[in-house]
Amino acid sequence: MKKNILFFVCLIFISTWSKGQISKNIPIVVWAGLPANEINEFRGQELKEMGASIAILLCENLSDAEKSLDIAQKTGLKLIIGCPELKSNPEMTVLNLKNHPALFGYFLKDEPLRKDFEDLGIWANKIKTADPVHLGFVNLIASIHPTNTQALGTNSYQEYIQIFAKTVPQDILSFDFYPILTEGIHENWYEGLSIFSKESAVLHKPFWGFALASSYNELHPTPTLPALRLQAYSNLAYGAQGIELWSYWMSEGLRSAPIGLDGKRTQVYDKIQALTKEIQAYASVFMGSKIISVHHTGVVIPKGTSQLMTLPKEIKVFDADEALVSCLENGGYSYFMVVNKNIQKSMNMVILAEDQVEKIGKDGKAILTKNLPATMEIEPGDVAIFRYPHKK
Repeated sequence: MKKNILFFVCLIFISTWSKGQISKNIPIVVWAGLPANEINEFRGQELKEMGASIAILLCENLSDAEKSLDIAQKTGLKLIIGCPELKSNPEMTVLNLKNHPALFGYFLKDEPLRKDFEDLGIWANKIKTADPVHLGFVNLIASIHPTNTQALGTNSYQEYIQIFAKTVPQDILSFDFYPILTEGIHENWYEGLSIFSKESAVLHKPFWGFALASSYNELHPTPTLPALRLQAYSNLAYGAQGIELWSYWMSEGLRSAPIGLDGKRTQVYDKIQALTKEIQAYASVFMGSKIISVHHTGVVIPKGTSQLMTLPKEIKVFDADEALVSCLENGGYSYFMVVNKNIQKSMNMVILAEDQVEKIGKDGKAILTKNLPATMEIEPGDVAIFRYPHKK
């Protein structure tokens, strides 16, 4: 669906991220078709106000790419850039771009098949040799059918990821999936997310996951804050180190987007702005975190997932239906994360914990759980996060 868009915009809310460094903020990645006549300082500031600091821009030629980098530098944005010359003459193009202060990396391809990997690998290696500092970026196809992958050219979705990682040098792994449907949640979403999370961990590479920020057909409703939250927090619960959003700018055929056809902000813009602001309060939880376990509660759990059977010893009593429960470690803390998977109704949760366990609020402040009611309410698609000192 994204292949025919002339201009791509990918926005990453980030303080400092480079090879060997961990961002202080959660990358928020937004894809869209930004019209050529709208690449200016005003639109750059508008992107920043939504929670962005880096843009991926696919330009018509190298000259436009250089001009876009100049504009980005004025607005404080950085770019992951793409243009035809990057493919036809990568060494020369990289030589022209690699020292620009606004450059963050290079955009290569969206949703490749297995047959594309060898050529992609050759191309990516040329870029990496010419510029070992800045990243290249490829987004992989959704895991819609994790075990029926003939169209991808592999025997399984797991194999698709493994062969790609062996063939194409990447600093970050990325895949898209738009699970919020008018009739509910896609049945294969959590299975595919689990596969991608495990493969990312094996490869020791961070991964980014998507949330749908637009409606492109009748199967997908206009995004709501609960739907955006569920997608973002589920990805983070499975270890994602960045959240991608598609699409930003309205185009013909779309039913909704953060920026309308008239170039004005819509209600979706405001919802995404609210989401990006609140998840940054949890950045210290997720950035650089290690997954200990991910489970689900309820009589019926999603395919390819496991039922919550045991609790950390610091959590004495826990009860919540239709919840996603993730245990993470980061720095000197362990985290117990609970996501309400229902985007229509609030979820009651009962939790009793040891005295040192704290609940982290949306303002980033922590309150001892013993000072809170045992029964709490989690809003649709929202999260509750508890922390306690990690014991080695």
